[in-house]
Parts: sequence; structure tokens; C-alpha cells
Amino acid sequence: MIRNTLLGFLFTGIIISINFYSDIVHIPLLFIFICALILGYLQPEKGWISVLQLIVGIFAGFFFCQWMKVTPVKFTVFQFITYISPLPCLFGGFMGSYFNKAINQNDDRRSPKNR
Repeated sequence: MIRNTLLGFLFTGIIISINFYSDIVHIPLLFIFICALILGYLQPEKGWISVLQLIVGIFAGFFFCQWMKVTPVKFTVFQFITYISPLPCLFGGFMGSYFNKAINQNDDRRSPKNR
């Protein structure tokens, strides 16, 4: 859990910086989805905690940038990505845990001790 928390903080910082310098919405949303997919895959049982931590971090970074009066490349894109980020985060976390469970379930059927 601690490893995933640190990884979540790292992903949050990277996502906020990508959102800050982006002038289109597609690349940041794809990166948000991939980061949530990785977090969900690494922790299939309680990956939603890491994903919620990622969502809170993205919103905290957005409001921190507003509080510091720092101007992003395109404010409307930065704001839109922040407000829509829970959707790819939650979907990516769910898909990551689903992939992990599907891969591990398939490995359990093929193991010699189950024959």
C-alpha cells in the first residue's frame, strides 16, 4: 500500500504538470487513464483507494495553481481536464484490477497443483 501511495503521488505530480502545459485534452486524459490503469493493476483489491488519492491530488493541484495565481497554457483546458479526470481515473482503476484478476485467474487454472 505504501508503494502505491508513493507511486500515486508521483503520478499526481506528473499529471498536474502535463495538464498545466497541455493545450489539448486528449493526451492528459490518456495519461490519467494509463496511470489509473497501472495503479489498479498493482493493487487489484484496494486499488480504488489509490485512484481516489489520485483524483484528490489532481483537484488539489488545480486549486493550488489557482491559489498561487499561476497561469497555465490554456486555463479552460486545464479546468476541463481537472473536472473530468474522475471518469478516466475510476474507469482505469477498475480496468486495471479487472485485468490483474483475469490474468491471475487464468494462471491459477493452469498450475500443476490444480490438475
